[in-house]
Amino acid sequence: MSTILNVSGITKIYESGGKKVIGVEKVSFSVEEGKFVSIIGPSGCGKSTILRCIAGFEKMNCGQVMLEGEKVTKPGPDRFMIFQGLDQLFPWLTVEENIVFAMKSVGKVTKGMSPAEEAEHYLDLVGLSGYGGYYPYQLSGGMKQRASIARALSVKPKILLMDEPFGSLDAFSRRAMHHMVLKVWEKTGVTVIFVTHDIEEAIDLSDRILAFSPARLKADVTNPLPRPRERSHPSYRSFFLKISGLLEGAFKPDSDLKSASAPEATLAF
Repeated sequence: MSTILNVSGITKIYESGGKKVIGVEKVSFSVEEGKFVSIIGPSGCGKSTILRCIAGFEKMNCGQVMLEGEKVTKPGPDRFMIFQGLDQLFPWLTVEENIVFAMKSVGKVTKGMSPAEEAEHYLDLVGLSGYGGYYPYQLSGGMKQRASIARALSVKPKILLMDEPFGSLDAFSRRAMHHMVLKVWEKTGVTVIFVTHDIEEAIDLSDRILAFSPARLKADVTNPLPRPRERSHPSYRSFFLKISGLLEGAFKPDSDLKSASAPEATLAF
């Protein structure tokens, strides 16, 4: 399987009140096409900054991000980002209209299929068949995130960037979303980079886990567990303890500069 993404020595430093604030420092890793990779660590360790750099929302101080051999210099539909917030859809458009607008904006309407039919295809993929005529305010939080994922998939991105997308949902809804996103990933083959601070979520979903300490990549761990993942299995518990151990003491200072997360960006179509 070929490498789709290369992150090479990226450093992002913010200026805040006359002080330098590290977002990430000297971070390098690669991602193979079609893989599901999680970035895990406590709040403020640079997880979201990494995603924003890959998305092209941030200008890096040094290093580079390469997507299929091309340097990332700005945002593009080949890297679609899903945020934690539940209000990412245009409220004045129906769910179908949100998806059709995204497809037309980037010229990704499939020939031989009407935009409405294609929108319904993606809604069916995320379990929202028949909800195309609804407005965002008529949907639950979990349904809004499903619709946001359907919109993201409709532009046929090479990489789906997900920044704690289920963090605002209750535990039951999150488990349902895990099943859905794995189904979507298996059917579409899209590469996923998923940010979370939840160890079990990372283990349940990922092929690989990138564990972060403040601003730096601490460990790159392959998930050895077969799918589907059973939390009650002894091997699951053993792997959980391994990842937990890697994250212990994650906020011990190892730099003269303070680390911090970047502010959330607004994705506009």
